[in-house]
Formats: sequence, structure tokens, C-alpha cells
Amino acid sequence: MREAKRQQPAANAFAADFTLEMMRVGKQHGSFNASVADALALPFVDGMFDAAVSGFFVRNVTSVDESLREQFRVLKSGGRIVILGTTRPQRNLFTPLIWIHMHMVIPLVGGLLAGEKSAYTYLPNSTENFLTAEALAERMSAVGFKRVGFRRRMFGTIAIHWGEK
Repeated sequence: MREAKRQQPAANAFAADFTLEMMRVGKQHGSFNASVADALALPFVDGMFDAAVSGFFVRNVTSVDESLREQFRVLKSGGRIVILGTTRPQRNLFTPLIWIHMHMVIPLVGGLLAGEKSAYTYLPNSTENFLTAEALAERMSAVGFKRVGFRRRMFGTIAIHWGEK
């Protein structure tokens, strides 16, 4: 959100999250409107936003399709969606190293730094059980997004998806 405001100072940025505490923490780090909201039933009128941007969120909803439909609904015609999230990496030469990093290094470091090892065990498990980048792009298209694409990063463990209403 800070980057959006940096690039477009006149932008009316609006944050939404399911948990009030996340909104409180976010408000400490920036100046923006905020709402506690369910991603499957957003409290915004149709066609309200020019863009919908999410980070590490889609794999945590109970219905990816419902979430995508809601984001599509609140976007203006020509509005854009950008989704940053973890994704199941494609098998390659680095697959064993990626597995070790995700299942051993991340939980160990997360446990040491945050004292919350279970949260960092959830990350690799939810990533491996989530849609592939290709499947998420297909779901976005099925909802109605056009010019859908994605790019993998971080040895294929992160994907940036985009589309247009």
C-alpha cells in the first residue's frame, strides 16, 4: 500500500482484512482507509475500485472462486487485480533443496525469530496444498478476468498474478 501511495500520492488506498488486529497493525505503518471485511462478502459497492491488490492471502480463503468473484465485483470496468502469493513449485533440480528450505529452515528461523513455529509450519503445508500458478490463472479467467498472466519468483515458490476486468 505504501508503494501504491508513493507512486500515486492522490490514490485513495483502502485496506481490508478479516482480523481487526491486522488493521490496527497496518494503520501504524501507513495512512489509509481500513475495513475489517470477509473476502467472500466484501462490504463495498459494485465497481468501487480501480485495483484490487493482495499479498499472501488467496491460499487462506475458504473459497478461492468466491474471493475472486468478489474482487471482480468491486472493480470498475478496466480495473486490475494483482495477487502475490505462495505457489506450489514445479519439480526441478532444486526441488529437494526447496523442500528442505520450506519444511526445515523456514519453521526453524520463524520459531527462533517470532517464537511461533506452528505459523511457519503452516506456510509450507498450505503452499504445497494450494493451487498451482497455472490453476489459479485458470480460476481468474473463469471468473471473468481478461489478460490474465503470472510470473514465478523465488525458485517457483512465489507467483505474481494479474488480470483486468
